[in-house]
Amino acid sequence: MENKPLLPALPETRLPFWVLLCLLLFVSPARGEEDDLRTLELYNGASVDVVSVDRSPRPASQTAENITVVTASEIAALNAHTLADILYTVTGVQIEMLRTPGTTTNLQIQGSKFNHILVLIDNVPINMLSDNVADISSVPVQMIERIEVVKGAASSSWGSALGGVVNVITKSPDSERPFGGLLSASLGKRETVDGRAEVSGTLNRFGYYLTGGKLRSDGLLPNNHVDLNSAYGKLNYDLPVHGSLSLTTALSYGDSGQVALGPRSADQEVRQLISTLSMQYPLADRLALQWMLRTRQSKSVINRRNAAPPTSSFQVRAEESAYGASLILSWLDDLQRIVAGVDYDHVEAQLANPLLRADDPSPKADRVGVYLNDTFTLGALAITPSARFDHTDSGGDLFSPSFGITYALTDNTVLRAYTARGYSLTSLTRTSSTEKVWTSQFGFETADVPYLWLKGTLFRNDTWDISVQVQNPANPAGPPLVVKQSQLKQGYELELKTTPLFGTSLSLGYTYIDAWNDDTDAVIRGVPRHTLNLGVKYEDRRYLRALLNGHYIDWNGGIEDTNSHYGDVIWDLHLAKSIDYSEHGSVELFLSVRNLFNGNQYLFPYENPERWGEVGVRCEF
Repeated sequence: MENKPLLPALPETRLPFWVLLCLLLFVSPARGEEDDLRTLELYNGASVDVVSVDRSPRPASQTAENITVVTASEIAALNAHTLADILYTVTGVQIEMLRTPGTTTNLQIQGSKFNHILVLIDNVPINMLSDNVADISSVPVQMIERIEVVKGAASSSWGSALGGVVNVITKSPDSERPFGGLLSASLGKRETVDGRAEVSGTLNRFGYYLTGGKLRSDGLLPNNHVDLNSAYGKLNYDLPVHGSLSLTTALSYGDSGQVALGPRSADQEVRQLISTLSMQYPLADRLALQWMLRTRQSKSVINRRNAAPPTSSFQVRAEESAYGASLILSWLDDLQRIVAGVDYDHVEAQLANPLLRADDPSPKADRVGVYLNDTFTLGALAITPSARFDHTDSGGDLFSPSFGITYALTDNTVLRAYTARGYSLTSLTRTSSTEKVWTSQFGFETADVPYLWLKGTLFRNDTWDISVQVQNPANPAGPPLVVKQSQLKQGYELELKTTPLFGTSLSLGYTYIDAWNDDTDAVIRGVPRHTLNLGVKYEDRRYLRALLNGHYIDWNGGIEDTNSHYGDVIWDLHLAKSIDYSEHGSVELFLSVRNLFNGNQYLFPYENPERWGEVGVRCEF
């Protein structure tokens, strides 16, 4: 069936980056009048003063990178189950498949593939070593305080991060009282159940945050069941004079059905344990020291079956371990923010029957990265040069510089420019797995237009040494060949939010991507050309909340496109009613109806579920 895009198709001709730049400058807003009704702030209309994803915490007016921050209140409004549900709503992020909550999915950022994106929990990477994929669907939402998404190369801070970074910042102990907590439960179609609990508090110098949960479902689609268990804990201790210690542990394990296609099916079992011990200590008024010890253990088993005679089964196993340490020195004065650091990681993997080629099924590597970030401010101008050198062992030595400039036109209007070189190690088990990028961005962000928050970004990502599979011309029916390509992905993002009027606000996010094979000038299929996010939110002073989200992706001729369907907007409705019964106690009833109008939006064979709903209750005490 032919997919008819919601948005009109554009000619497949490459738009020069500087033409896009001129267009963006043309639509950039001028300074608006001061308005007492304006409540929107920089960083996506949320009151976020500082971000830390670039390892050099800076305010919005001094951050050159294209960053989206998702706050705790925005997460709560989505009635989300996992990290994947949250990223689904972020402009510039594309989720390849969103089915039963907790089942496997992949993400892209501005067209960069899932193995180009670094995902962090408490500054610990959760990407698998064998294929550099992060299982975002296994990260429970309850422990998340906020999420910072960097779009574009972030290797000058983090190393292997060609396409961007998703930084999950977990909740901290409640510093206002010795004990408090939350109980939450929801029930939906096909016995989709999500139960959670958390407790938190501070006693003298000691703070604690503990949470656990279970997500299970019989599956909204054939062989798409899930049974996911999780637990997380954070213990903080304030040292007697200065500084603090922090211990964290995150455990998740479970199984899920990946797909069923006729007689063939696949299931997955996963287990992951992450632990960190860190300290922050001020050495002087302007000089601070941080260190972290970390470890990550993971296991993944994929069972493939064919029920057609003659029946067969196949098992893929991957066991991985990593441990490491980081040391960071930071200096802050009236003119500069300087951060210097060293990262060390020892990584190992054991593979059995890998799906992809593995030159070494039992690889090991010692990785060392040294970086320096500086932000120099002079009035309204901030200049941010950064650089990092990585000895990756398996991928050689790599140098990743970046340079950013911001200029604050007003307190609430910022111009940004950023350029960076980056890389990703797409596999520990394969040689020649290092892929590279040069990112360039220009953008603005403003809350000076009355009743509006606006943000626009142009981006250009030149990538090379990208491994792709192509048909073998000498043996079309045989296994595909792996070749190296140079690719260009450029486009723009536009976002807006309105100030609430009678409790109602609107939001819009649009991403356009032009993706080309630089070697042949052919269009790269399967990279989303248009992505559109729409939102209508209502919230009154009596604690009634309603959120209607619309989501559309034009996949531009994805894999097996004749069986793919993505011409519809998928609408999700979230309702909640909160009742306070004490200063810290409340009960919230919530209802979510997803895919409200039974739309189709998927790449074959990963169909999206039909309309389904769930109801639940949250009790804070």
